[in-house]
Amino acid sequence: MNSYLADILSQPRFLRKAVHTWQPSLLQKIQDGLQNGKIDRIIMTGMGASYNAAYPAMLLLSCLPVPVHLVNAAELVHFLPGIVTERTLLWVNSQSGRSAELLTLFKGLSGHKHAGTLSCVNDGDSPTAAAADSFFHIQAGSESTVSTKTYINTLAINLLIANRLAGSPIQDLSGDLMEAADQMESYLLDWDTQVARMRQLLGEFKILTLLGRGPSMSAVWNGALVNKEAAKYPLEGMNCADFRHGPLELVRPGFTALIYSGASKTSQLNRNLAADIQRYDGRAVMLSREAEGKIPTMPLPAGAESTLPIAEIVAAQVLSFVLAERTGVEVGKFIHSGKVTTIE
Repeated sequence: MNSYLADILSQPRFLRKAVHTWQPSLLQKIQDGLQNGKIDRIIMTGMGASYNAAYPAMLLLSCLPVPVHLVNAAELVHFLPGIVTERTLLWVNSQSGRSAELLTLFKGLSGHKHAGTLSCVNDGDSPTAAAADSFFHIQAGSESTVSTKTYINTLAINLLIANRLAGSPIQDLSGDLMEAADQMESYLLDWDTQVARMRQLLGEFKILTLLGRGPSMSAVWNGALVNKEAAKYPLEGMNCADFRHGPLELVRPGFTALIYSGASKTSQLNRNLAADIQRYDGRAVMLSREAEGKIPTMPLPAGAESTLPIAEIVAAQVLSFVLAERTGVEVGKFIHSGKVTTIE
């Protein structure tokens, strides 16, 4: 079996492991710091899939009385180091814990006082894990190629941490995540059918774009990344609202948009965009847990809205197999890069 596909099919098992083994008690000092004013801001950072996985948690943390920022680690190192103050909680996501930008970040912070470091990493022996005051192992096991298990587990652990810091019941989200693992497993059992369905829904196209908003942006950004890496296809991912501000001019025969239906509060806005794309002679396909009426729909694994970003990335993984057929490459195989980026 292709190693990339093997990693995809094992995602439910490792998601369950992450939920079972995470330790909320490690957050007590951070909770105290938020209450007593020793923490006055949270800066979340990472690169690539690790950055993308943080977005739903950042949105969830917006209820806190302190500002929460999500900053690309390279930008934080070279252009925004001043935002890390003595009362900053630095939240670092990394699959390997050895990315070049993070090593530069920790070197720059040496001797620079801040409130603490929280890290979510898959390698407990890495510099990023060692630098953390609160270290959460994402329990994704070994991963052969493009980020699959590591992305989903980072997203899940980030949500669990954010949920705890926001004061929401842990057991509710943990239950939702376990259900998400079960639903994803059922969906993946029918993998060949899902790929065939995506192929049929896409048909022929000249331009393909991936769109969403809100928590779905994690799947939009990472879905575009996965398809660049795994299928060598230049898939662009954009916010639905941004797409109306100019890029709507791309729509013509041969244009296709894959649109995440997304969170219930804005799903109708996304349907309206799909309808407009069709009206302008383009093609729109919704990525949704429910049939979207007259708009063709690629189904997602079922589950609670809290775990929708996990379900959404699976559709992008399915897409990578269809696009790899189009580009004529072995899906999931690196050509120029590798699992760990060691050069800035």
